Amino acid sequence: MYTLGFLLPSGQALDFRVDKAICVGYSGRNQDMVKQHIEELAHEGIAPPPSVPMVYPVSDILVTQNAAIDVLGEKTSGEVEFVLLVGPSGTYVTVGSDHTDRELEAYSIPYAKQATPKPVATQVWPLDEVIDHWDELELICEIKGENGWETYQKGSISAVLHPNQVVQFVQQNGAFSQLGTVLFCGTVPISSGSFRFEKHFRLFLHDPLRARTIVHEYTVRNVAQHGGEQE
Repeated sequence: MYTLGFLLPSGQALDFRVDKAICVGYSGRNQDMVKQHIEELAHEGIAPPPSVPMVYPVSDILVTQNAAIDVLGEKTSGEVEFVLLVGPSGTYVTVGSDHTDRELEAYSIPYAKQATPKPVATQVWPLDEVIDHWDELELICEIKGENGWETYQKGSISAVLHPNQVVQFVQQNGAFSQLGTVLFCGTVPISSGSFRFEKHFRLFLHDPLRARTIVHEYTVRNVAQHGGEQE
């Protein structure tokens, strides 16, 4: 267990103790689209999950607010997700990235989830402040390629299961901790339909009703590549 620091809309600091970290996969509300996504992944050599949705526990130390993450290999990519922080002081929402090793994912999704850090922003909103207009929120991910920043993902948060459904599902699967749980809850489709393995990702959780946005940007560093340069 360790503590992450966040900033609330009021300007107050929130210290959140992390006891469990969980990635919830295949959590789309539209099950036909989920099935289509599973078929797309099958073409990439990724086996279908044993159940839908799916709970993937990961080490709590993988959750990071650093501006750079270290990975091993060239085929890792991020995906924007809404992230719930559920603890004794209440439930909060922020934005994060279920950054994953796509090459390893073809062999084992649980191992792939565990192989890379999971970035989250430093700002949070109390869930109560957005729950009444939840489906109006937007998730956006930008990547920085040779031509600068471009949209990689963009969509309504309504494409993903409602937060109450996510929490209930995780609790039913016995993977929950009341002391402090970080839940990566699901993503929106990739604009191009295929993974991009860029080095710079920028994440947005946008609330159009309150005209505010949580943003987190991070850089991906290949540890093996850095080691080669030092040698």
